[in-house]
Amino acid sequence: MVLGRAFEDKCAQMYYYRKMFGFVHLYNGQEAVSTGFIKLLKQQDSIACTYRDHVQALSEGIPARAILSELLDKATSCCRGQGGSMHIFSREHNMLGGFAFIGEGIPIGTGAAFTSKYKREVLKEADCDHVTLAFFGDGTCNNGQFYECLNMAALWKFPFVFVVENNLWAILFLRFIRKDQLSGCWVFM
Repeated sequence: MVLGRAFEDKCAQMYYYRKMFGFVHLYNGQEAVSTGFIKLLKQQDSIACTYRDHVQALSEGIPARAILSELLDKATSCCRGQGGSMHIFSREHNMLGGFAFIGEGIPIGTGAAFTSKYKREVLKEADCDHVTLAFFGDGTCNNGQFYECLNMAALWKFPFVFVVENNLWAILFLRFIRKDQLSGCWVFM
């Protein structure tokens, strides 16, 4: 957690001094969430996350130098400088990637969880007990793919953990508020 906070603080500093280009979405204040979950995983388990993926990558064991090199568009980085801040990926560490749009990692994680279940039940690989985690913010819960994947994972009993980080960054669009005539409650539309 301490490494994650120090890393994010350094990223913020470098971004403000124009050493990094493009977008840099920081994870400050959320380090305990990913660190706690990821430290419980086995080496074969996978994670998928959103564009706030630096600390998850650190927690998965990707070296800080490789991540920072990625943020600086260096060819020596974990994605050869092609992913940038929002798309950190490592096959070696089973990090399925960070994704630029909210909720994109959930279907990818669902596919990885399906793979684990398929290997265990169809291919009869008894030792395959891999778990997949998908990290996303509370605002993602308004997206259809969240509900579709949640439904599929529940129906098919996938080894999948949905990690909703209530980071209070969700954007709510309220057109108007009216008093419901039937129930007497307030309805937000």
